[in-house]
Amino acid sequence: MDGGPVSGGKVSGSYCRGKGKGAIHMVSAFSAANGVVLGQDKAAEKSNEITAIPELLKLLNLQSCLVTIDAMGCQKKIATQVLQKGADYLLSVKDNQPALADAFEAAFPMAKVASFEGGAYVTDEKNRGRQETRYHIVSEITDEFQEISNEWPGMKTLGVVMSFRQEGEGAPEAPMIRYYISSADLSAKKLAEAARQHWHVENKLHWYLDVALRFTVVRRLKTSPGSDISR
Repeated sequence: MDGGPVSGGKVSGSYCRGKGKGAIHMVSAFSAANGVVLGQDKAAEKSNEITAIPELLKLLNLQSCLVTIDAMGCQKKIATQVLQKGADYLLSVKDNQPALADAFEAAFPMAKVASFEGGAYVTDEKNRGRQETRYHIVSEITDEFQEISNEWPGMKTLGVVMSFRQEGEGAPEAPMIRYYISSADLSAKKLAEAARQHWHVENKLHWYLDVALRFTVVRRLKTSPGSDISR
């Protein structure tokens, strides 16, 4: 199952102060296996990625893919659309979906995550003096999700990633917890791979837009460079 990260972001060099236009919001779909951008779509003016993601998904062949989308795209209609395209979704959950966020907090307090007896997978990375350990767990739908699970089409797997970061010899930072829902039967290892893949692609893609295409340094233009590229 190929991973297909979908990521949105603001093209910060694309605003036009003279015409009162804000920066462009761009959504990109990436093939993790092939390392290429599959497509991009620009959000409508005075809108955001929520409206652009469905339009981009319409253009793509997603059969048998695992489509990973950050919290902005954690929407029931988007989940339905992914399934209709013959794919599975892995959606990040934050406070924009309060019912899901509350259920995760109730079902997976930090102490339970740390001592979880089900499927778990640990990764440890060191880079430039920073060490980050991530603890991944997956679970079937628990009692806390019973009332809302039917609202999310195909939801089968709950995922939690707890990460610990330390810079050099300094004190470890407070643990960070991320929540996920998925329509796929994911193992903890597969969750780790898909989540890491999404973060890597998101960082790599945004670096390319900001540095290679210099979106962040083009300012106060009468025409928008980001708009030209999104066409």
